[in-house]
Amino acid sequence: MKQSRQIGILLCLWFCALIAIPVYGQMQVSGKVTNRHGEPLPGVSVLVQGTDDGVTTDTDGVFRLNDVPPQGTLVFRYVGYRSQEQSVDGRTTVNVQLEEDAATLEEVVVVGYGTQKKATLTGAISTMDGEQLVQSPVANISNSLIGRLPGLVALQPSGEPGYDQSRLKIRGIGTLNEGAESDPLVLVDGVPRNFNEIDPNEIANISILKDASATAVFGVRGANGVILITTKSGRSGKSQISYTANVGLQAPNSLPEMLNSYEYATLHNEAERNMGRQQLFFSEADLEAYRTGSDPIFRPSTNWYGMIIRDVSTQQQHNFNINGGSQHTRYFVSAGYFAQNGAYNVNQVQREFSANPKYQRYNFRSNFDMDFNDNFSASLKLAGQVADMNYPGQSAGEIFFRMLRANPLMNPGIVDGRIIDNVEGLPANINNPLSFITSSGFQRNFNSTFNANIGLSHKLGFITEGLSARGMLAYDHYYQHSVRRNKWTVTYNIVRNPDNPNEPVFIRNGEDTPFSFSEGYGRNRKIYTELALDYARTFGDHSVTGLLLYMQEKAHNPTFAYAVPMGYVGTVARATYGYAGRYLAEFNMGYNGSENFPEDKRYGFFPSFSLGWVVTEEPFMPKDGFISFLKIRGSYGEVGNDKIGGERFLYLPDVFNYGGGYNFGDVNSGNLQWYGGSQEGKVGNPNVTWERARKSNIGLELNMFDDMFSVVGDVFHERRDNILSYLGTVPDLVQAPLPPANISSVENRGFEVEVNFRHHINSLNYWVKANYTYAKNEILFMDEPLRPFDYLQRTGRPVGQFFGLTSDGIYNTQEEIDNSGITSWAWGTPQPGDIRYVDLNGDGAIDDYDRGPIGFSTFPQGVYGVALGFDYKGFDFSVLFQGTEKASFYLNEMAAWPFDTDWGSAQKTHLERWTPERYANGETITFPRVELSPTPGKHNYTQSDFWLKEGRYLRVKNAELAYRFTGSFLARMGVGHVRVFANGNNLLTWSSVRHFDPESPTGRGQFYPQMRVYNFGVNVQF
Repeated sequence: MKQSRQIGILLCLWFCALIAIPVYGQMQVSGKVTNRHGEPLPGVSVLVQGTDDGVTTDTDGVFRLNDVPPQGTLVFRYVGYRSQEQSVDGRTTVNVQLEEDAATLEEVVVVGYGTQKKATLTGAISTMDGEQLVQSPVANISNSLIGRLPGLVALQPSGEPGYDQSRLKIRGIGTLNEGAESDPLVLVDGVPRNFNEIDPNEIANISILKDASATAVFGVRGANGVILITTKSGRSGKSQISYTANVGLQAPNSLPEMLNSYEYATLHNEAERNMGRQQLFFSEADLEAYRTGSDPIFRPSTNWYGMIIRDVSTQQQHNFNINGGSQHTRYFVSAGYFAQNGAYNVNQVQREFSANPKYQRYNFRSNFDMDFNDNFSASLKLAGQVADMNYPGQSAGEIFFRMLRANPLMNPGIVDGRIIDNVEGLPANINNPLSFITSSGFQRNFNSTFNANIGLSHKLGFITEGLSARGMLAYDHYYQHSVRRNKWTVTYNIVRNPDNPNEPVFIRNGEDTPFSFSEGYGRNRKIYTELALDYARTFGDHSVTGLLLYMQEKAHNPTFAYAVPMGYVGTVARATYGYAGRYLAEFNMGYNGSENFPEDKRYGFFPSFSLGWVVTEEPFMPKDGFISFLKIRGSYGEVGNDKIGGERFLYLPDVFNYGGGYNFGDVNSGNLQWYGGSQEGKVGNPNVTWERARKSNIGLELNMFDDMFSVVGDVFHERRDNILSYLGTVPDLVQAPLPPANISSVENRGFEVEVNFRHHINSLNYWVKANYTYAKNEILFMDEPLRPFDYLQRTGRPVGQFFGLTSDGIYNTQEEIDNSGITSWAWGTPQPGDIRYVDLNGDGAIDDYDRGPIGFSTFPQGVYGVALGFDYKGFDFSVLFQGTEKASFYLNEMAAWPFDTDWGSAQKTHLERWTPERYANGETITFPRVELSPTPGKHNYTQSDFWLKEGRYLRVKNAELAYRFTGSFLARMGVGHVRVFANGNNLLTWSSVRHFDPESPTGRGQFYPQMRVYNFGVNVQF
């Protein structure tokens, strides 16, 4: 019994020892992680090797780990720095200084269907991280990119909520069309998708692929360049929670400044005198009443822009995300909300509904990465965007058309809360623009998008080291529901009281009506699949990689022609070789098929080759840091473009179109019977195929002074053939509508440069980044009639080149007209005050033969951005200057001319018109003499460079000032830091264009203006 008791005691002691050993053996370890300057590094991942236990450093670079084995090893990882392992050796404090990794400072770059190290890259690729995107308080990603990346050309033609995205081009335009046919391919997480509705807080990095070496793998869709967007993934370690809130104020960046009624009436009388009219509409008493404002009802002076457009409107954005994970599982989860209100001031007269635009977007994302073992991993990416949009029943173009055309004296607009349509005796050329908005009802658009990526990857080291296989299946679903409700809003006419002519009488127009209702639905889906084999291995000084990939994509949409799904299929291959990190070679190819083309012309082979020489890896190069990195690279390849005007199956002829008809019967008796007719449709083109672009690129990358200063420069050239275009020399006797043919060619060439400088003085870090891109295209061939003079030909000119007369000032006297040498004017004999035109062909006549090239095209040839900033302790500041050059846009009718109808509007700038008195006084003259109802058929208003505007500008595109709060007080509440900031977008603009934004679209000025944004926000990290 005693022995049994002793055995029991020994077993208990042994069991307690087993429990006590791990408890007693574990310890707490803390420390601080800094860089080589002794500055703390926040967000460093600290893991206990061989376990899932880990944390990240706080804003002071401090970490604290519990239950660390005394003889364990800590692993420190941080982007841009070399990973480091530290043995604990029983220490309770482990301080670490991480060393910068020159290769990873440029980080691993996302390329087509993979990643590559920046140092060994031989293609022309520019990258930026997602942190720069959130500095711009804008609704979509395209507007955040402007000015930040070399090679990216952008134009933002509108500021309307939900429709304010920029048009993006990479290295200009290489085809005949400035529209979607020249847009780049955009992939989000490897799948072609719309990117403008993504929350910028979800984006990890963006890559712009520009030359053939980078885009050949996309084959038939790579000619216009490629934008790759990669969303964020979780990092191993303690969960990090982040919340960001933004509240902003918007104001129109530029609006036309219109004349008041006194100025308008005075100028209108002048126009009548210029036209030889003796009886003027406005008397001296009228003018005095307008000047004094003594009769606001029957002689009003209405600022329509001031009445309808708010001085400021609001927007807000919120994002909540969490990321973290263990050594084997990582996650990033994000939820976002964005709301942007429109600028229409309609609430004062609308009670039951609002026609003011409002764009609301909800973003959701969950990205998971899982390592099942050392060889097998998986990823799951789920994302959704839901947009809820409210708009008037009329388009923004129609609304701004009426605002710009309305004159100031036709109507007081609103009187005692009543919308006025007409006033007795007042001249008007258009109804009240406000009633046009409020009486058109409203429409609600609901759009929802769901994206899913499932990826699997497995190392195949059991076959050969460095071999791996991966696959991805992606599914996209888009749903749209639109609801339109129309309702008549009561308006009033004003007439004079017969008994008291100064007293207004309000006459009601119609009655309130119930809402009408209509709705529509739309949906589409897309399935994308890819399977790939990757190989990467190093043999001494030799490193090789390879890729073999198969992809297919099928999109289903009921609106597609013939309801046939749209498909792509292709094979991709890549092989790279590097010797000692010094000599680099790369081969890429895409073999793609597009259903847009006939079966025997459906597939194309698109190869590219590139070489690189890292000069600084040569033994003869000094290692003193003066030149820390120097690489020369070059590439040549072919890529395609299958965007052929949005039409499908051009190789098939149309059947017969029904239209017109014939009368059969007795003509004399009048007994005729009508029978509908039919006619031959468009002829098919059995030889239709894709555009083929041959691209070459030479680049240089230089880092100096221990990477403090860096320059990347590229010179590029592209010749694109087989461009689809319509024949321009078809005889009239050919009555069948002919299809477009692959006959045109365009050349595009230019250069780009990016400069970076970064330095610090103690705790003050400062930096400057600048980029410039110049791209000029030329039409080498297009089918056009032979014109009598070379300067009339479109061939040899840039794509989108404006043509018109060349102005040479204004005729100031009749003597100047008589001595001009011109004896014939096609649009009427000029008078003093009219525009003088150049006789290009010297025949003594101004006519269509003098319409030569004027200005530039809409998209700028030169774009640039300069960003600079600093951070000092808790403060940081940055500003981005962005600009363009060599661009033009054309304004006509009410956007440029006064009185485009007899009672059309006029702007303040029109006061600088020509008059004999103003000319004699030496005053500034920027407009010809005024007249009523000018048309393009009149001398001053035919298309010429006089009305062509310079699209050149410089903006303060973005600026941000912030302060980061840290400390023990916040730490005790579980808060890592609080960052408060103020930033803005489109803050200042310098341009020669007055009252219109320099990015305005060509036309009559009927567009929603670009917006200036002032934003305030806070970010809290837990």
